[in-house]
Amino acid sequence: MFCPHKNSYLQLVCAMNPRMINKAVDKAMERSEFDPHCETPAAQRMTSMQPSLYAPHVDITRAKLGFGRIGLKLLIRELHSEDYLVQLQAIHSVLDQVQISENALFLLKLHVVYRLIDLMDHKDPVIREKICLILTLLATYYQGRKQIMSRPVIIDNLLYIIVRDRKEIRYVAAATLRTLSRDRCSCELIMKNEKVIEDLLKVVKNEHSSIVLLHLQTLANLAAWDPTRQLKANAFQIMLSLFTDRDPKIVSAAMDCMTQLCKDDIGKILADEYDITFYLRPYLMSKNIEVIISAVNLMAYTTLTTRSKWRAKECMRLPRRLVELCHTPNKPVLQLGAMQVLMNLCDIPDIRYNLRLNLDKNVKSIKIRYHEDWDGTTETSSFGLETGHNYRTMSIEKVETIKNDYGDNALVINVHSYLRRLHELKARLIYAIHKKPYRH
Repeated sequence: MFCPHKNSYLQLVCAMNPRMINKAVDKAMERSEFDPHCETPAAQRMTSMQPSLYAPHVDITRAKLGFGRIGLKLLIRELHSEDYLVQLQAIHSVLDQVQISENALFLLKLHVVYRLIDLMDHKDPVIREKICLILTLLATYYQGRKQIMSRPVIIDNLLYIIVRDRKEIRYVAAATLRTLSRDRCSCELIMKNEKVIEDLLKVVKNEHSSIVLLHLQTLANLAAWDPTRQLKANAFQIMLSLFTDRDPKIVSAAMDCMTQLCKDDIGKILADEYDITFYLRPYLMSKNIEVIISAVNLMAYTTLTTRSKWRAKECMRLPRRLVELCHTPNKPVLQLGAMQVLMNLCDIPDIRYNLRLNLDKNVKSIKIRYHEDWDGTTETSSFGLETGHNYRTMSIEKVETIKNDYGDNALVINVHSYLRRLHELKARLIYAIHKKPYRH
């Protein structure tokens, strides 16, 4: 039961043996040489026609069952087969089939998630890894998240793998939890687990960099739902310690997580105590653009308090650097964050006077790109070939989409409304710079 074209254990249903068709064509064309693949038993195909990676213990010349609804039903039964090889083959085939949306939805109707969750504590590490990969793909569907979160025991199983399993399986388990945390309804159910925040913060300190990155994204998604538990678990101090990491991706992810923490009142108080606004100054000069974007977005929340604004006054080079960052029309996200920080700092008369005296022309000359030149992501591509106009999609891997960070439903904003928001913020910034006290 193996399809060499899909690297699966099922083949397409055909009403007639294709070898019979080939024989009839050869006979009608009066060919003297016949294809050895049409003979019985079938010969091995050429190396170039075979897949580069085979599933274990497979003879690709033997295929008995076809792809279809009947085959998928039998495939689910074999997930709990007593034969280890049959069970392993079935899991490999399910992993291939869930990548096809039609088959994935049909498998969800057959409640394949419940069978997979029961196998998460299997003794074979290959099976545990493949199950996490399958659940990650199914979690991208609403029906899949609904079935997965209907069994809260999956969070305990994922945490057990994340804390105690081998590195490869810890990575795929972290990806599964990260995918689940992207949905706000799932965040509410995940947060009901009593150990999820503490365990994630515990493993973040001494873990592989790629796994730490996934955990930080998960913590940021959970903090967007409820930052209180993370603040009580000293998440603020842990994120601050990650600012000095060598990997810029981890630094950026830690700043994004702290941004969610600073939306809470306690987070703003901690930001003042640790002097985060003054601490972020070197990161505005970073060579990595993602670090700069994350630092500016974090500063937009740390400069809301009076104490932080007066602290920013002590560094008069900060407004000039923020104005320079506003002149990046190819990065609208950076423009929005930099102008918002300047708006916050305009509450200080000395900074406002400095902007009006020295940087007024620079602020008025800020250019905002047109919607025809932008596809709604922070990474620009030529004619939208890499990302396309997918800004209405909730998540695009490796590309930061523009979306709301508030409200019950964080929906992606379209390009026109986002650019209009940039124009309005620029107008308010110019008005704030020229605003004078009442006595004048």
